Amino acid sequence: MPPKTKDWYAWLNLMPPPPDDFHVIGKVLVPNPGVLAQLCFKEPQGINPAILLLDLHLVQQPGMWPQVMTWATARYDEILPPGRAKYSEVEVFFENASIARIKVDIVS
Repeated sequence: MPPKTKDWYAWLNLMPPPPDDFHVIGKVLVPNPGVLAQLCFKEPQGINPAILLLDLHLVQQPGMWPQVMTWATARYDEILPPGRAKYSEVEVFFENASIARIKVDIVS
């Protein structure tokens, strides 16, 4: 079963100076504060280069952690080289199931 998520936001920063940078953030409900939420580039990507596909991975850190549900922040950052296609949408997957679709805001 996929985890609960909220507050997804994606933006493309076109403010000078170059290069442009791209970011995605969201919150994931995890069983303890020792779980890291990581967003990674999904392989393979889809057929539309304007839609970025990301995988959400939950990684338990070693050690003793209080068993209390908490919101962990998941984040993806990328520097876009000049001439690269700009993303207009992001789709986030957990264990190959789509859990979020996010429109990309342009900051210019």
